[in-house]
Amino acid sequence: MDKNIINKKLFGKKIKDARLKMELTQFELAEKIGVSQNFLGDIERGIKLPSLPKLILLSNTLKVSLDFLFSDSLDNILYEPDNTYYTDKQMAIIKNIVRTITTNFE
Repeated sequence: MDKNIINKKLFGKKIKDARLKMELTQFELAEKIGVSQNFLGDIERGIKLPSLPKLILLSNTLKVSLDFLFSDSLDNILYEPDNTYYTDKQMAIIKNIVRTITTNFE
């Protein structure tokens, strides 16, 4: 069973398409989000994925939702073991991430 639920190539294409629509070069976008042009190029080619903070910054800079960025690249099947348990600390972190994402899109 493949655990990679994000199609990096489709995700990278969405980033590139949104960047081009904003008429930004790779260098300009990379500078705005604080990454190297090489790293942004790796994202656009489907080699790497950004961290959550960079993903949110990308979304805000390109004026697109996270839903738009992931709409074609997510495998809708969630692969989880039958008995997944989270500690209180893990649940607090998950809630904080959801709160951060929700706050950024209000």
